[in-house]
Amino acid sequence: MRGLVPRPSHCLLALLGASTPWLAAWAQSAAPPPPSPTSAPAYEDRVIEGLPPEPAEDAEAYAYDRQGWPRFLRLETRLDTQPFDAARKTRIGYGIYGLLETPNHGSLSIDGTYAPSDSSGTLTLRQRAMPLSGGWLMSNELGVINPPTPGILRLPARIYLPSAIVQGISTEWENPGAGLQLQASTGEPGRLDFLPANGFRKLPGQRTSFGGQWRLNADGANPLSHQGWTLALQHEDARKVSNLDVPLQASDIVDANSTLLALRHEGAEHRIQGQVLRTQANNLNGARSGFWVDGEWDDGPRRHGLGAYRLEQDLSWANLPLANDLVGAYARTSWRTRQWSAEGSVDWLDSISGRSGSGFFATGSARWRLNRDHTVGAGTTVRRFDGDAWSSYGDWRFQNGWGHSGLRLEFVHSDNEANSRWLTWDQEWLVPQSWAVSTSLGTGAYDAYQGRPRESVWSAALSVSAPITNKASLRGNLNTEHSNTGQSRHSLNLGGHWRIDPRWSVEANYNRSTGRSRFNPSLDPLAPPLAIVIPESDRSFYAVLRYELEAGSRNVPLGGRASDGGGRIVGTVYFDANRSGTQEASEQGVPNVTVYLDNRYAVRTDSQGRFEFPFVAGGPRTVSVRGETLPLPWNVVDQGQAKVDVRLRESASVSIPVQRSE
Repeated sequence: MRGLVPRPSHCLLALLGASTPWLAAWAQSAAPPPPSPTSAPAYEDRVIEGLPPEPAEDAEAYAYDRQGWPRFLRLETRLDTQPFDAARKTRIGYGIYGLLETPNHGSLSIDGTYAPSDSSGTLTLRQRAMPLSGGWLMSNELGVINPPTPGILRLPARIYLPSAIVQGISTEWENPGAGLQLQASTGEPGRLDFLPANGFRKLPGQRTSFGGQWRLNADGANPLSHQGWTLALQHEDARKVSNLDVPLQASDIVDANSTLLALRHEGAEHRIQGQVLRTQANNLNGARSGFWVDGEWDDGPRRHGLGAYRLEQDLSWANLPLANDLVGAYARTSWRTRQWSAEGSVDWLDSISGRSGSGFFATGSARWRLNRDHTVGAGTTVRRFDGDAWSSYGDWRFQNGWGHSGLRLEFVHSDNEANSRWLTWDQEWLVPQSWAVSTSLGTGAYDAYQGRPRESVWSAALSVSAPITNKASLRGNLNTEHSNTGQSRHSLNLGGHWRIDPRWSVEANYNRSTGRSRFNPSLDPLAPPLAIVIPESDRSFYAVLRYELEAGSRNVPLGGRASDGGGRIVGTVYFDANRSGTQEASEQGVPNVTVYLDNRYAVRTDSQGRFEFPFVAGGPRTVSVRGETLPLPWNVVDQGQAKVDVRLRESASVSIPVQRSE
């Protein structure tokens, strides 16, 4: 007879309603209306064989509103200190994330943060895939955005093409049947800060871009086909921009523009794409140009590629850094079977200006699955150009009674950095369900270099995720490194999450780091030049009170079809520093990266590299990361896509690695 026991919330509402007529009327209107005898019965989320039912206490806490379009709303109040803020000023901030799926206007979303103490924050309004007449789909974004680019320019290529985050507006029109895409954007460039309100730090100038692509022999009956010829154009105009946060003199301000023309042909087993780039800037005498061609073809389980490039000195993308003063060609191959995977590439290159003689850059790796429990791998990278350098590794990953282990040996030799040797043991421990524990132990040595003594170093890392109750969990990550010279580095990241009820939750995080982190530059001569300053120490925290509301017809969840149920996708984008495909205890998440679901819904990762799609249709879904939102020279792996199988009332987890060319 539990249903006859009055609940406290009902008693309170009745008491308030008796003294406040308008509140009683609101309570009555909020109750779901009885179904019409002539209408079809509303969809009810019932138990399916093999799937657990929804917890009774959650279902009773708040009645799910099945009326209207699928929608989600998250409101946050944040209290914290800004990372790398020497004053360690505590600020309060607010956040909002909302999503509405409409039948005639596509998906509408809002993603915003605000810190009133210094009036900093971000706001992004998105409208995606609004159907128009003639088969067109329109997408628009307003606020802090990544400017859209033609689809074939988002594909991985040998040359890294940079992009800027801007505060402005963009529009994209696509007609899949006709094979047409059109894009345009304009805004002020800047950088994203972190919590309490992922603030946007403006940089000087204005950036305006437009572009489009046309699949010349588009098949209207099969709009998902990419075979045939595709032509693309991208232009960006940068006015009064600077690579400095605060320009110091007139020459630091630049007007520049770049135009890129691309042509691609794709067949059933081959793909070839060529690009021509031209840049003009008021700090250069004359224009700069470049081209690169990427081709590949399939040969059973093998894939081969050939390409060439010529990039003139001082070439840039509208004043954004780009590999330049290079001419060369490359060949690559890869072989993947259920037991073997191997890949290799070699570049033959020279400098146009003569600053360096001709040379080569080669990299190769292989992995062999010995049996169900053991896998071995090895890889080498060699550069004989603009200074000699090489790196090599070997690893052994195996299952044992403790869980999953990995043993890795690395060597690095460089004319411009100290030679080093490292031995690392990574362990994913076998723990109870809902727990996750991984550790990393390492020891190594750095040779004497430029007056610095030889160092012997050892390091350790611990990553833990543990449930306290079925509604609360803790997570933590600890890294430490010690040298025989007395130098040390430590970092600690602790976080917790408490689900108070289906709508309210609390999250907190504390970060502490001391000592200067080592930065290992990429050996790839085509990686863009970077100026990186790594702070020696940092201490910050944040606490978030979060309210979430989910409502709407469950028979049409995001990306779904009639009668589908819904689930949730949670995931992490992380720096795969050792290229193992697994996030080790010492590898961090990638903040402020835009993640797409089925190329229709977009969210941005938080400071830990985490993201979430709250209400997703059941079945196979595609989660993807676009390379233009990543910090260079990191890039996506396998086009940055992951397939996820979403089940009714369950949370599907996915980890997406990003790697850099060695």
